[in-house]
Amino acid sequence: MKLVRLIGYIAIGVSLANCNGKYEIEGHTQLLPDGTTLFLQKLTGQQFEIIDSAVVRNGAFTFEGDQTEPAIAILVPRDERASQYPPLLLALEPGTIEVTFDSVTHLSGTPLNDRLQVYEEQRQTFDSHIQEITRLYLKDYLAGQLTDSTFNTLKQAFEKEQQGLERLTRKYIAANTDNVTSVYLFLQNSFLFSPDEQRSLIANAATSFKKNPAIQKLSHMLSRLKNVAPDMPYTDLTLQTPEGTMASLSQYVGHGRYVLLDFWASWCPPCQRQTPYLKQLYSRYGNGQLSIVSISLDTDREAWLTYVRENQMTWPQLGDPKGWDSDAILSYVIQGIPHFVLIAPDGTIVANNPSEEELNTLLASRLKRQ
Repeated sequence: MKLVRLIGYIAIGVSLANCNGKYEIEGHTQLLPDGTTLFLQKLTGQQFEIIDSAVVRNGAFTFEGDQTEPAIAILVPRDERASQYPPLLLALEPGTIEVTFDSVTHLSGTPLNDRLQVYEEQRQTFDSHIQEITRLYLKDYLAGQLTDSTFNTLKQAFEKEQQGLERLTRKYIAANTDNVTSVYLFLQNSFLFSPDEQRSLIANAATSFKKNPAIQKLSHMLSRLKNVAPDMPYTDLTLQTPEGTMASLSQYVGHGRYVLLDFWASWCPPCQRQTPYLKQLYSRYGNGQLSIVSISLDTDREAWLTYVRENQMTWPQLGDPKGWDSDAILSYVIQGIPHFVLIAPDGTIVANNPSEEELNTLLASRLKRQ
């Protein structure tokens, strides 16, 4: 199960349309109390930058400014409220943009925001179901009551919702490659699509979509898939150990056993869900046949080490504090986590990003259970 949006690849500073004018955001909220500060952040390059702020007064707030070309933006409540409510995504474009910031948000008033609203309304159903499935999983897992039957039931439910989300998102992207919203949603949701599906979406997109720097970067990554195909040699990486020293993958690969690289992060719910699965693999095959090397993309070192310690992940642990800027991202074409790479005793890749089912089949056919 994979539900991590890969924000690290987004670089949509180049817009896809040309127009001149001013924007005005007329906002209403019953969720945020008067006095709450809202930040308007615009996506520039690879990050969101604050361009304006407004204070909620009598349940309303307003932003005004110049915007010659459509751009992606978010509204974020200040300080502690930012963690309680997710950012509101909008298209910053000329015209009057009407926003309702409540438990159910709403956008309208300009062409791109009208389109986004239709998509977000339909997406909300899938997202809410996925969140509930995740909540049930973590509840049983943390209570030590997660049975194989329950896990399989939740997994099937998760996959059904994710497939629905994939169809919805693919349809929106394909119909909107002439505007900036499709670039953002494609990059945010690329993990939903197989490499072939991604290539197809790009190949059939508008010229401006294809020329976007972020899309070109992703296309370059996709072209590197041949380097991580079965039977290709693994790529060595130098990473940090929990003790703060440096270690290379070559210290673990090529010593007469299979090696499973597990790219993950402590903040990633799907990665958390796979922790008991990895413990089962380690118990089943960790008798000299299989080594697991977990590679954390946490930028918070203490969060990484705390999770490893509390969850008794006793196999080798490495980390890269550069997170999504890690060399591992391009080397192994990682678009979302968790991400597995199975390496044979001779150092060749057996499988890059296999599913749990595929990995189980590969290991069962090559290794003996304890």
